[in-house]
This record gives sequence, C-alpha cells and structure tokens, in this order.
Amino acid sequence: MNALSILEQPLRRISFSEIHEQPWFPKFLRDDVTDGLQFTLNFGRVYQPAASCLRKALQAAGTDRLVDLCSGAGGPWSWLYRLVENENTGKLEVCLTDKYPNLASFERLHQASGGRIGYCAEPVDAANIPGQLRGFRTLFTSFHHFSPDEAAAIIQNAVDTRQGIAIFEAPRRRTLSILMTVLMPLSALLMGPFIRPFRLSRVIWTYLLPVIPFVLWVDGILSCLRAYSFAELSELIRNLKSNDYKWEIGERLGLLAPITYLLGYPENRANSLAFESAGEGPGSPIPRNRRKRGAT
Repeated sequence: MNALSILEQPLRRISFSEIHEQPWFPKFLRDDVTDGLQFTLNFGRVYQPAASCLRKALQAAGTDRLVDLCSGAGGPWSWLYRLVENENTGKLEVCLTDKYPNLASFERLHQASGGRIGYCAEPVDAANIPGQLRGFRTLFTSFHHFSPDEAAAIIQNAVDTRQGIAIFEAPRRRTLSILMTVLMPLSALLMGPFIRPFRLSRVIWTYLLPVIPFVLWVDGILSCLRAYSFAELSELIRNLKSNDYKWEIGERLGLLAPITYLLGYPENRANSLAFESAGEGPGSPIPRNRRKRGAT
C-alpha cells in the first residue's frame, strides 16, 4: 500500500459539533467565519463540478427554482447560478435560507444578482421547510453538520413534499482531506483584507486575536471527521419511506478537491427507483460513477 492509499483510507465518523454552530458562539463572529469560509470556497471554485449535476437534475425534475438550505454566507451562488443555467433549465431563481441567516451577505447577493438570488429572512429548519418555500433543494458544505437521524429527516422531508434535493460536500473523512484543512486558516490570514463587506471586527479577530483562523481550522477538521461516506449515504436512502425517487450518489473531481454528491428527484414512472451503486470493500456500496470527472 503506497502513501497516497494510506492517506485516502476512510476514518471513523465522529459527531462532535463545530465551534461556529454552537448557540453560545457570538453571531458577529459566526458571520465572519462563514464569510471567510465562503470566500475561500468561492475563490477556488471548489463547487464548480456541481453545475453539470444540477443542470441534469433540474431538467429531469422540471423546475427552475432552487431553495438553498444552510446557506451560511450564501454558498457558491454568487457565481454558480450562471453555470447551472442553460437553454434547458432557463433562468434560475435561488432562495437562500439558514437557521442563522447571514442577512447582510444575503442582501448583498440579492442586490448583486439583480434580484435573481432571493432569501428568507426568518430562520429555516432544514428538516422542516415552510410550505411556501417550494423548489429543488440544495445543500453545500453543510450536510455533515447533521446526525444520521437529522440527515434522514432532511431527505425524507424532501421526499414527502415531492421536492428534488442535491447535497454537495467538499469535506471527506480522509487523512489527506484533514491535512488540507491547514489551508483554511492560511486563507483567512492572506485573504482577510479582500473579503467584503469590510468589517473592523474581522481584522481584530483575524490578526490581533486570531480566533477566526483558529475556528476555521478546527471546524474544518471536524467537518472532515463528520462527513458521510458513500455507504452511509446509501443507507440513508435505503431507509426512506415512500421512496419513488431517482437517486444518484457519486464523486466529481474538481480543481482543488473531489466533491461528494447525492441527488434525487421524483420519478415520473412507478417503481422506477434507480440507485446506482457498486462495491468499495466488504459491504460498502458506492456508485459506479465515483471517479467521474465533473465538467460544466
């Protein structure tokens, strides 16, 4: 076994909560942390491989409206919606939501997109979406935050309300991914002055008291250790009730890191559940398209 194979061996999942999602963590610091995370992910176009997945799923689901859950500071939508659009999907409408909405960032994206990106100003529970928020649901770098029961409830709620759902995760439960989390605090230190809107609090808590880089690093490690494997995602789908969806689980190779994804949408034909999987070791199903390289 070579060094790369060792670094890619799956680790045991842990369930420790991340620092920035704790109720006691100050809101202004949470906003600074999510701003820093989104700036880094967007600067590296980490979720660019998601565009082709979403185009196909939206066309199959017959919708051009997206409801983004756990949006943080807005996710990749400042640029991703332009890549998802084509002659089949039409112009997209994106609604950002979060349990702790970063309203300043949401409003900034709303203005910059000419109103194409909207948002819900009220807190939204990803497992219990208000009835008026209809649309294909997406989650970026957030699904690992939830326990298996909560994760199952999020997917089941989409199925119960007949909405499509797509989950994209950059964190992976691999030693190599954990080692790469050192880039998060370095990015905060190097990119801090370029993050908008400029806030004095970010300067203080990045350079004078480096809380933001520390939280990004620790939470990055915890994110990797909480990430769901292909086998665990497969198990969540198998345990769904009233499941007549088409499901796909896979991995797309991006410029910086592989992106794990799960997407599903209602099938038009009865008994047409298509769950594409093959084996990764004893009793661990993963999709055949695991190593498919994403292109937009």
